[in-house]
Order: sequence, then structure tokens, then C-alpha cells
Amino acid sequence: MRTDTLVILTFYYSDRKMIAGRTLLQKTLYFLSEKLDLGLDFIPNYYGPHSTEVTEVISSLKAVGIIEEKVESFLPFNFKVTFEPRRYTYRLTEIGEEIASRIADKEKESADRIKSALEEMKVFGAANDYKNLSIAAKMHQILGIEGKEMTAEEILEEAQSIDWNIEEAEAESAINFLEKMNLIKIV
Repeated sequence: MRTDTLVILTFYYSDRKMIAGRTLLQKTLYFLSEKLDLGLDFIPNYYGPHSTEVTEVISSLKAVGIIEEKVESFLPFNFKVTFEPRRYTYRLTEIGEEIASRIADKEKESADRIKSALEEMKVFGAANDYKNLSIAAKMHQILGIEGKEMTAEEILEEAQSIDWNIEEAEAESAINFLEKMNLIKIV
């Protein structure tokens, strides 16, 4: 599946046809890629896996009027309130919704898989929680890098060893999400 198609359908099946935050957008697409075995290239980053390709596709979709971007600033900046000092909200435009509807009709099987995976993420409590998705994505990447099964404690220790500040309760919540999504098996 082309990345632009994935992005458009992700917006189409998201609540209110929008996603609030670059981190949430990147992590949502990361988990869709992992869950649906789409093979998007994500590299480790401070907020978790990041795809330059996704960033480029978002820019292109904005340029042609399929999605719109709204920027909100949060002052004074406080890490206890949010990771990000600005929030970028992306929404399908009216034209974008028409295009997404046509894509969904034309590529029904792929569209249904995306819709189902997004609903699963929502049921398991992480669909609109960028912080939990970010932590879960970091932990999932650790497992991929290590290439072996690990206990929850080992995952948390590895995260802390590379200076990812993750609290035990956050780690447990993230691991629970990953298990429910059938992305990991904890030993």
C-alpha cells in the first residue's frame, strides 16, 4: 500500500477525520504499519519511532489541499502538561474526504484492515493518547532491536538504560496495550 493512501485512510477512519499532534500521527501510523505488516521505515527518535516518509507525505497532502494543518502553542511550556510545546492538528479537507471515500470504495480490503486496526487501538485505550502510544512504540522498538523475548522488567530496564524516562505504571500500561494488539508476547 502506498504511504499516501495509508495516511488518507487513517484520517478518514479517525475520530472527526482528524488527528491532534505530530507524535500521535507518527505513532498511529507506526502501529498500523506494524500491525498490518506494511513495512514503513521508522527510525528511533526521542518521542519514539519516526518516519521521514510520513512527514514528507503529510507535507505533500497539505500542499495539494487534501489535509489542513492547524498549529496551537502552549505557553508557558510545561513537560507535566504535554511533551510538545506546540500541537499540530491535521484534518481532512472536504476534498480530502471525497478522495478518501473513493479510495475506501476502490481499495475496500485495505481500507477495512486500517479501520479495524484503528478501532482495535481505540478499544485498547491508546487511540488518542499520544504519550501512551509513544511509550508503547519505544518499548516495541526495544524488542525489535533486541530481537529476543524479554520480560516486562527487562524492557523497562533497557528503556531506562538509554535514558528514556518511563515510569513503571506507564510501562505496564504500554506493555498491556502491545499484548492486546498481539504485537508482543511477554515471557
